[in-house]
Amino acid sequence: MASYKETEIGLDQERGGKRMVVQDRVNEHVQDRLAEHLKKFDSSPFLFVGSGFSRRYLGLEDWEGLLKRFSAFSTTDYEYYSSSVAGKLEKIAGLLANDFHQVWFTGDEYRESREEFKGTISGKTTPLKIEISKYLREKFYEFGISEGLDKEIESLRQVNIDGVITTNWDCLIEQIFEKEEFVKYIGQKELLFSDPKEINEIYKIHGCCTVPDSLILTDDDYKDFNDRNPYLAAKLLTIFVEHPVVFIGYSLSDENIGSILESITNCLSIENLHKLKDRLIFVQRTKNDELDSFEEGTILINKIPLPITIVKCNDFSNVYKALSRNKRKFSAKLMRKMKTQIYELVKHNDPNNQLHAAIELEQDYDNSKVEFVFGVGISKQISLKGYGSITDNELFEGIVKETSWVPEQIVLETLPLLLRANTYLPVFKYIAESGLSKESLVPNLIKKLSMKYEDFLIRYQRDNLLELRKGYADLNELLSKVPVPKAVGLIPILGKAGTDAEILKEFILTNLNLLNAENQSIRTNFKKLIRYYDWLVYRSKITF
Repeated sequence: MASYKETEIGLDQERGGKRMVVQDRVNEHVQDRLAEHLKKFDSSPFLFVGSGFSRRYLGLEDWEGLLKRFSAFSTTDYEYYSSSVAGKLEKIAGLLANDFHQVWFTGDEYRESREEFKGTISGKTTPLKIEISKYLREKFYEFGISEGLDKEIESLRQVNIDGVITTNWDCLIEQIFEKEEFVKYIGQKELLFSDPKEINEIYKIHGCCTVPDSLILTDDDYKDFNDRNPYLAAKLLTIFVEHPVVFIGYSLSDENIGSILESITNCLSIENLHKLKDRLIFVQRTKNDELDSFEEGTILINKIPLPITIVKCNDFSNVYKALSRNKRKFSAKLMRKMKTQIYELVKHNDPNNQLHAAIELEQDYDNSKVEFVFGVGISKQISLKGYGSITDNELFEGIVKETSWVPEQIVLETLPLLLRANTYLPVFKYIAESGLSKESLVPNLIKKLSMKYEDFLIRYQRDNLLELRKGYADLNELLSKVPVPKAVGLIPILGKAGTDAEILKEFILTNLNLLNAENQSIRTNFKKLIRYYDWLVYRSKITF
């Protein structure tokens, strides 16, 4: 049970003054107060993102709404499932998954799904998780619909954070921070058995729609999750005691947050609980005519009151702007790479020949006079760019441009690393030119080999493909009729027969600047187009 105590906000409000002026002053007040609060800490914040975040920016249903959507397969009313288990959502999910299993394996409407995920069905709940995942994979934030939300997303992209923890299944966080190339850990198991660096990382602790079986959905999933919670808490403990943690999209009474905070406090002695003071910051939306506010409060965990900060506002860009005020000298992406190299140096002495000493220190050197200097750059000893530092965009460019890369190294080093943060990468050219066997590939790459033409179409295009094709005889005609921003999303409808690969390659080369387009939809569609070209030209050249 959570509770908080409100504090007064000092406002110089002239009698009869306009509410808009007052609200502007409150906005500035909240932004300034939060920015000042964050200065107390040496480390940058982590975001802890919940379902309210996705409802705000993607218009997604809440959990019960999602279950109602996917109960449509059944002739039995949703209320039957709900009343059978006293409205417990995870138990409702378990009942639906059990009934949906047979429907999925026999229904014609799920034939494509059965082909796509053949050989990956691990249990009765997997089919429902697959369909939920497919639904969520098509959900992205669309600019131009809401000016206010556009402003918030642009402000969010500027924040100075070390990472994100989330219980959400969708890929909105990855979309927003696409340029930051966050490394993603999916589910408890992957996080528990990895060595996270706690910077430039996303922890999707309830799973991700890119890996359907990872979703924490049913009562059995939650039991398994809760059994492992103490181990997860131990893994997250350093973040909570060393970073401020900003909760967005959760209520103060959210059971998921209560359970995680309970496990974390169990790892701390009463004497050390003070280390959490001021670090837990909850962002909540104002109600009706409520003014924005910055409040101190408490939340009761294990019968122990934990001090928290509560920020209430309607325009979240004020929160995001406060998070962007404290600048750092290096990007989070570079900081993570530096931290990784130091970790590897300690663990393996010399990681991948990427660290070099300017002088050799003899054994009898006076250690008290040694100063440690960490240099960032390209050593003269390295003739080729480190394969671990190749970016997503460089991989996309490499599909249509000549490079000096060794394809084998791209497949063995670069792709396994980058696919952890972004599953939507071009891979076929690099696999085809590497000459490696299928057994040499990591599981994520092997799964890519099963991609089909339909994977490059959105649902509307798949459902109306023949009608859409009627307007264009071939690629030349489409490019002559359609402006570039629209063409990048439309070209895949032509299929192999209507697409001249050389013309498509020239089109991509001419418009490579769209990899950095300001408009998210154009940037995403252009990357999909490159992946389509990669599949179209190089998939057939892979012999296994």
